[in-house]
Amino acid sequence: MDKSPIRVLVVEDYEPWRRYFSTALQKQPELQVIGEVSDGLEAVQKAEELQPDLILLDIGLPTLNGIEAARRVREVSPTSKILFVSENRSPDIAEEALGTGAGGYVVKSDAKSELLPAVKAVLEGKRFISASLSQQVVAMSNAGASGSRQRIENIPYMRFGRSALFSEFLASIIKATSADFGSVQIFDSTNRVLQIVAYHGFGSEFLDYFNTVKFDHDCACSKVMNERSRVVVADVATDPLFSDDSRGVLLRANVRSVQSTPLIDSSGTFVGVVSTHCKRQGSPLPHVWKRVDDLAANFLEIINT
Repeated sequence: MDKSPIRVLVVEDYEPWRRYFSTALQKQPELQVIGEVSDGLEAVQKAEELQPDLILLDIGLPTLNGIEAARRVREVSPTSKILFVSENRSPDIAEEALGTGAGGYVVKSDAKSELLPAVKAVLEGKRFISASLSQQVVAMSNAGASGSRQRIENIPYMRFGRSALFSEFLASIIKATSADFGSVQIFDSTNRVLQIVAYHGFGSEFLDYFNTVKFDHDCACSKVMNERSRVVVADVATDPLFSDDSRGVLLRANVRSVQSTPLIDSSGTFVGVVSTHCKRQGSPLPHVWKRVDDLAANFLEIINT
């Protein structure tokens, strides 16, 4: 008698990724995609209705972020295994996601090589973490209470708890600036660097190069870190701000214009930078900046509540 297929629910709001995941899974004879949803609250409802064996779950979802959705899924479909697949490369967010009881966390830029091994591991009851994050997550887990307190003190976003909101915030800034790509970087005051915690649309070369940015890095976000004011670059190809290396990485990522806005909380503390990137040359119209600043202020108020 044939073994019943493993029933999978795919939760992803970006249609090309949703299509990619479903296609990759359907090619495996032992897997059956029984549903696709693009909303966190709908994911909980579908999990309760369908009782899937496995849920592929994004974090930056509308209505309800993936981490909160996972917590609710645990209540309505306790036997479902969960594998997070997210753009977010922050080890802290990965640790928070895994803290829901999920079996794995795959960074989307690594999905081509890691998705199916991750699915196999999670279904076997093993934990899977993207290789690019695994050492950092394990180190954090072993750091102990004093190490955790030190991280919370020195890296502001660790205080916020609801760190999945970073992806939602970035999506709103990308929409406001009519951009194609974007990233959020948080300021690590101990090491005096910016670290990517959320991104959209970039490949591995960009992420590796800009994952950690120092004060002397010749790029827009480094200038923001130094000057604490917005930087707008209308044409990456000609602007003298960039070094040859950083310019080359941006152009190969199909970026021609950039805006980087500082994130400064109500106490005047520099928290980080939100940047959006366009395939076209030029700058957003002046009225856009008030919207960007309002979104940033609201976001910082929420995560500091």
